[in-house]
Amino acid sequence: MTEVLCYEDSYLQEFEATVTDIMDSGVVLDRTSFYPGGGGQPCDTGVIEWDGESAHIFQVSRIEGKLVHKVNGPTPDLGNSVKGRIDWIKRYQLMRTHTA
Repeated sequence: MTEVLCYEDSYLQEFEATVTDIMDSGVVLDRTSFYPGGGGQPCDTGVIEWDGESAHIFQVSRIEGKLVHKVNGPTPDLGNSVKGRIDWIKRYQLMRTHTA
């Protein structure tokens, strides 16, 4: 199960994680700061980097009970350590829009 870091710290912009599964053109991470969407708020987008490579995360979806980070570009291997970085400008604008 993925630990969703943004539920505890919505200002967290970067994080490190490990790829625990690969499915549906995306990766499942052991932890993430990418908000998966819900309650009318869209999911986060951003980038993951590993071993000199990177891929754009364009969607985060719940599939079979897992948070799948859909990627444009190469996919890291199972067990790879990755560094994730959310699109902070988009996140901040969405936070401001969805705050009472």
